[in-house]
Amino acid sequence: MTQPASYPGICNICGTKGEFIRGEGRSVRESFACPGCRAALRYRDQAALIVDEFARGRAIFLRNLVSSGMLNELAIFEAALRGPFVNAFKGLKGYVQTYFWPDRPLGEIGADGVRNEDLTRLTLPANSFDLVITSDVMEHLYDIRSAFSEIARVLKPGGVHIFSIPNDWPFPERTEPRVALVDGVEEHIKPARHHVSGDGTPCLVYYDYGADIVDIIAEFNCHTQVVRRHSPLDPCYVNATFVSRKIR
Repeated sequence: MTQPASYPGICNICGTKGEFIRGEGRSVRESFACPGCRAALRYRDQAALIVDEFARGRAIFLRNLVSSGMLNELAIFEAALRGPFVNAFKGLKGYVQTYFWPDRPLGEIGADGVRNEDLTRLTLPANSFDLVITSDVMEHLYDIRSAFSEIARVLKPGGVHIFSIPNDWPFPERTEPRVALVDGVEEHIKPARHHVSGDGTPCLVYYDYGADIVDIIAEFNCHTQVVRRHSPLDPCYVNATFVSRKIR
């Protein structure tokens, strides 16, 4: 099939109906921006799964879900400085926004309300969150088992971690490191790859994830689904979203 230049739809974040245009994004998952809020495909797919999980069939986009009050009693943890979920959840009393600054004390809350947290050693209490969101964060962590373990620890039983990571199609069988730490020094196994972090600085990619991510997360009492929500739209099946539920 030929890649479409656009498709008609509704935004799972703001509810805008219109034409979603491929544009000049560097990848499909970063493209097809909403004509209203400008959120890319990967964010909209995450939002759709949050709505599926928490709206109980009474909302079809995130803005409507928030305004309905159905999230008012939920505890939500997001590792992000900015983005559509920060904009949507910032006013909720149970929303905890975090970022990691290595030169600041862990657990410190800044004047902007953002808490300093390292995903591999969270200072947050166990069994405390209904929803954890990470959007293209996990590939930037070297100690991924500690990170997934910590996220599982702070999730309530039955709570979910909804996240995105760059992924290929077809999904490789195994997760492969791009960087090794040898005596505390980073050695590149593959050519260095960086993304732009939330504060605008370059952020190194440590892993290319594969299908065994499901097995890795299962070590920490979580069941994970890999959802390709736009799979009928060629080639939007290259965008996967991950839903990891802590087993009760």
